[in-house]
Amino acid sequence: MWQKIVEKVRGFLTDPVKTYRDARTDDLGTALTYFGVLLAVNLALLCLLGIVGLGLMTGAGTGLIIFVAIFSAVSGVFGTVILFVLAALVLHLFVRLLIGGNGIEQTVKVLAYAATPALLLGWVPLVGILAWVWSLGLAIVGVRELHETSTGRAAGAVILVPVLGLVLFFIALFVVFSNIPEGPSYLSTRYTYDLSIQTQTPIENVTFLLPVPTYHDRPAIGSEPITDTFYSDRLPENVTSTLVQVDGRYYLRLTTPSMDAGDEISLHYQNRTSLDKEVDPEAVPQMINTLHPFGNESLFAPAQGLTPVGGLGAPGEGKAHGTDPGFSYSYTIPVYAHYENGVQVEIASDIEGVNSWAEYFDAWMSNWYSDRYSLTITGEPEGWTSAEGTVVAGAGVYREWQVGSLEGGDV
Repeated sequence: MWQKIVEKVRGFLTDPVKTYRDARTDDLGTALTYFGVLLAVNLALLCLLGIVGLGLMTGAGTGLIIFVAIFSAVSGVFGTVILFVLAALVLHLFVRLLIGGNGIEQTVKVLAYAATPALLLGWVPLVGILAWVWSLGLAIVGVRELHETSTGRAAGAVILVPVLGLVLFFIALFVVFSNIPEGPSYLSTRYTYDLSIQTQTPIENVTFLLPVPTYHDRPAIGSEPITDTFYSDRLPENVTSTLVQVDGRYYLRLTTPSMDAGDEISLHYQNRTSLDKEVDPEAVPQMINTLHPFGNESLFAPAQGLTPVGGLGAPGEGKAHGTDPGFSYSYTIPVYAHYENGVQVEIASDIEGVNSWAEYFDAWMSNWYSDRYSLTITGEPEGWTSAEGTVVAGAGVYREWQVGSLEGGDV
């Protein structure tokens, strides 16, 4: 069998007219076997090329390389078989319309043998293009010889196949591009609020007073007011939580009889709101003011000694194109801690507000602001102390349709 396949390969590459005439009596199984063997050779060469390429360019591990090679081979088999069947059906349709022909078996044989240069050389960069053109020429010869027609009719039937493919391709492109929204779409906002308290050793008689997200001097995260229930529903059962006022500012008062080493008092809150599938002028003002959060969004209070941090851009300026690094302020904020037998306790809390939307081919864009404070207490606490905090705003991607709607705030 192998000798006959090699002879056919040589024949179709060097003397296709005689080889096609000799193949008139071949049964369909012989032609499909020939095609299958060449397809296996093609996939083996493609896998070898992929393995060498991945190894040289990425340094990927052997397991990943083998997986990619197997996946490529399997997907290549399915793709080629589907393309072969579709091409045979379409070609035979044009053969019937232009020629009449000698049956679909002859058409399948034409394509199985015409694929010789494409399967043997199509994997080679650049050369592969010429190999496919070569296969197209062999298909014209095959239709002429196996369907016993003129070169012109054979060429017409064969060339109409890629022409139809190109027409369908451009129709698909037109449909895709015509459905791309002219502006942003799927606009949404998201607020998150996290709190974490951890101890390295057991502590007892624990009390904390912690800053909370505040909007217009009231506890709130975005549009949702923060109440005692907000915390009691999210904190562990052994922790008592109450909102209290100290010097006109709201704090979260946490008490618990004890915390074991490795225990954590934690809270995670997230609120995502979908504003509109297609962004319109009414939806834009509902976005989070990530560019000017001071006075416009939830921040920890009372932040003291706000100081601009250099290197992240000018406060309050948002570029309408490209990614903005944002601007940053550092500050200190009062925290109260009391407990017994402690060695090291870590406290951290952060707020984040994010706007996101889709552009063009569903490329997701976003911009955000964040506020975070943290404190590490070593030894016995001394009551009120200062945590270090940072506000980052104006980070991410800003567009002209958004920047103009964002009101400035006082720092």
